[in-house]
Amino acid sequence: MICIVALIVFAFLGIFSARYRSLAAEAFDCVFRKATFRKCRTDLDERIKSRVSAKFLVHSPKTARFVFKNFTLLSYIFVILTILSLVLTMNGAYNYIKFGNCNGADSQEFCIINKISGSEAVEGCKVPECNVTECGCEDSDSCEGECEGCLASTEEDADA
Repeated sequence: MICIVALIVFAFLGIFSARYRSLAAEAFDCVFRKATFRKCRTDLDERIKSRVSAKFLVHSPKTARFVFKNFTLLSYIFVILTILSLVLTMNGAYNYIKFGNCNGADSQEFCIINKISGSEAVEGCKVPECNVTECGCEDSDSCEGECEGCLASTEEDADA
């Protein structure tokens, strides 16, 4: 399973450095063979297991022994965490592009992308085009242009 994580990492690093391209190709071969229920020919997972265990051996032999014995379980955990992280990141990016917020259409929760980019959604606005950056408004009372329709629709929703 470590081959999947190695493929993702080495494929990304291979974009910037030719040194990692051969490892990415090796990891791809390993993933393909594992997906077809065959054994890897390259022993990439064994080399990674040895290198990781050796790094821990310098600091703590007990930890190195634990990592070496439970490397397959740890590999599964890291694969699940990598895939989960990728899915949640894609979901947040989709929500930000579609709704202007990482958390969805009607969310007023914290969104790190809003803080980094300096834009903040106007409170009470349900239309993604209605935000401080695109409308040039400081609050919901000073919105102009496309935001007027947004504010009108939210006021009608509040009256209903």
